[in-house]
Amino acid sequence: MPIAGRHRRTAIILCLIPASYFVLTAIFALAHYDDYASGLPRLLRYVVGPLAIAGMLGGCAMLLPRDHALTTGITACSILVAMFLFEGYMRWQNLPQRVGLAGIVDGGADQDRYGGAMPPAYTIKALNAKLGTETLADAVLSGIPGTEMLLCSRMGVPVTTRTDRYGFRNPQPDTSAPVDVMILGDSFAEGICLEDGQHLVDQMRAGGASILNTATRGAGPLYELAVLGRYGPHFRPRITVVAFFEGNDWENLTVELEQPWLHEALTPGADFGPIEMDAAQRAGAARIITDWWQGTAASLEEYLRRRSYMRNFLALQETASILGLHYPKAAGDNPEFEQILHRMKQIADGWQGQVVVVYIPALDQFGGLFPHGFVSAPLRRNVARAAEDAGVGLIDLTPTFRDRPSPLGLYAPDAHLNAEGAALAAGRIMTDPLLALP
Repeated sequence: MPIAGRHRRTAIILCLIPASYFVLTAIFALAHYDDYASGLPRLLRYVVGPLAIAGMLGGCAMLLPRDHALTTGITACSILVAMFLFEGYMRWQNLPQRVGLAGIVDGGADQDRYGGAMPPAYTIKALNAKLGTETLADAVLSGIPGTEMLLCSRMGVPVTTRTDRYGFRNPQPDTSAPVDVMILGDSFAEGICLEDGQHLVDQMRAGGASILNTATRGAGPLYELAVLGRYGPHFRPRITVVAFFEGNDWENLTVELEQPWLHEALTPGADFGPIEMDAAQRAGAARIITDWWQGTAASLEEYLRRRSYMRNFLALQETASILGLHYPKAAGDNPEFEQILHRMKQIADGWQGQVVVVYIPALDQFGGLFPHGFVSAPLRRNVARAAEDAGVGLIDLTPTFRDRPSPLGLYAPDAHLNAEGAALAAGRIMTDPLLALP
């Protein structure tokens, strides 16, 4: 083959390698249309943009003079390789700070000390799945009472707390009824990876309010309704705070709606079950928790498995986040969220209580070279509309965080609130007129 022909073929191959990557990106987005291609911003980011780049590279390979096409192919391949190298470097740099969510401790986690409580990377919903829970009345809705719980590890050093008599993260002595405020939420409100006294709810307690924290990692709105239905009538909070996390609560709700036993919570007259575990529940939970600890709990393997590590690496997620081009999954219509808020209000009305939703923005909204807060705007509108229609209050922390000189400084490397972020959020919540206590 003449040298000119070989150069042209090489140019075509070099241009088509990165072009193929962008075509595959668009195909993945179209295959998951509702998540990554619905709505103009995501369509442009994940479909139109990649296909346009692929088309330009293909055109350069076929239409440019041979030497120019070869230069284009070499440059495009070099840029793509550099992006993957940068992605790998960023993941390597961040890994030691993020694996703490799996509870990886220097020398290994002490199962004699922590083995009675839920491992860090596991949820109560997963526990119910293992237990084969069929009815809401039989469901486990709290952690194991009176145990030392490993929340995470910070650079190999364990961060722990001790659960109260109901299995929640509350200080001793146990909170007594009635309470001023009851907190519903996920790991953000639970205070994952923050010491006692530093996390959101403890900082809300600084003014002397009596607060019951029922938040637990992995919880979504429907699960939180079940918790309110079980514990609310006993503790009769003046105000129930629903901590809604922008990053995954909408998606968590979609998954929760597939669980028949959780769906019972929407039914008037539902049996929410007793507020304390019986011996059989505790024994069943202990058996499963022991199996988890003896498996991959508190291991690097567990962290990587739960984070879709390879898929996110191929998607150049860290690089896209730094550029401000990592868009979260689209938040489709979810009318059940409004139904849940209506049901919460109905339950709280039973003791003349109030319900307030607190909207917690995700770290991704503030990071990146290019502004992209508009991507989260539809979800914020959905939550605000649902709260208004349900007749419950709303405190949106997004403006409070955005007005800070460095919003990223409010988050820990694992993307949860750090102590500074928790303090800011607690101050904003407790000074809002909706939280005015007698």
